[in-house]
Amino acid sequence: MSLGGAVLVHGGMCTSACWDPVVPHLAMPVVAVDLPGRAGRPADLAAVTVGDCVQAVIDAADEAGFERFALVGHSLGGVTITETALRHPDRVGHLVYVGALVPGPGSCAAIIQTGADWPSGQLVTIEQKIAKAIFGNDLSDEQWTETWQGFVPDAGNLMNARLSGYPDGIPITYVSMTDDVPVPPALVEQMTTHLGTGVEHRVLSAGHMVMVSKPQELATIINDAIARHK
Repeated sequence: MSLGGAVLVHGGMCTSACWDPVVPHLAMPVVAVDLPGRAGRPADLAAVTVGDCVQAVIDAADEAGFERFALVGHSLGGVTITETALRHPDRVGHLVYVGALVPGPGSCAAIIQTGADWPSGQLVTIEQKIAKAIFGNDLSDEQWTETWQGFVPDAGNLMNARLSGYPDGIPITYVSMTDDVPVPPALVEQMTTHLGTGVEHRVLSAGHMVMVSKPQELATIINDAIARHK
């Protein structure tokens, strides 16, 4: 069955709007989903689970009329797209990770990033100065100002989510960025081992928010990867 389109999944503290610069350059029908707790999908952030995020992805695909689709995930969205593909292998035809987190067995995003679980009941937030150094290191002041305005608190449960496993038999493309601070090349090399052999690895000269700094280049990679696995 051919792919009906692609579902774009944002990372932590972001919303579906982070994909706005990329969407015009994509060659297939797409829908950018708001995970629960964003303006487009209200929820109690303190109670949001990775299962809720998986359901949001499936709901978005259903609403778009995608019976089978590609999943593109950025940053913390890597947890959601991995779990979605594992739970719904009949729906997901391709996985594209963009500077995305893929925790190992028994680990989680919080452990990868901080060395420990996120404090129970505490939302995920960040100070602007720290955020700019981590996420905006290659952005212009104008680009960063607009990006920062889109940051929102996020669910601690997502930082602590343990994956149920890893998808098997689904084509995977991993896009890493040379100047990515939170997900540097060495971490990418470590994480992609969890996804098995055959992962196609593409590299862009950019920082973590590549959707903002190089949207057309990122879209070209996504278009090419999906076109070859329809």
